[in-house]
Amino acid sequence: MMIALVLITMLAAMTTGSGNAPFYAFVELIPRLASNMGVNPAYLTIPMLQASNLGRTLSPVSGVVVAVSGMAKISPFEVMKRVSVPVLVGLVIVIVATEILVPSTLG
Repeated sequence: MMIALVLITMLAAMTTGSGNAPFYAFVELIPRLASNMGVNPAYLTIPMLQASNLGRTLSPVSGVVVAVSGMAKISPFEVMKRVSVPVLVGLVIVIVATEILVPSTLG
């Protein structure tokens, strides 16, 4: 379930160009999902937050990508290609660290 929430949040961030809006849109589901599944809410929330912020970096309509591409005089898609590997590695690290450091169940 955590992976599904991370993917949905990241795709929404990539589509909208916002790092906050997708997280706040989906985070309201977490308490109900966590209690129904018997899962620690932090186990679902932490990777969602990071996926939202990392997904913004992969959006061609994100303010930071537009600004950087304008300053560098390159296409926003070129910026996305250059940052895609570090962003995806970072996302994998966040998921692995959550698996290791955050207990998946309460108690």
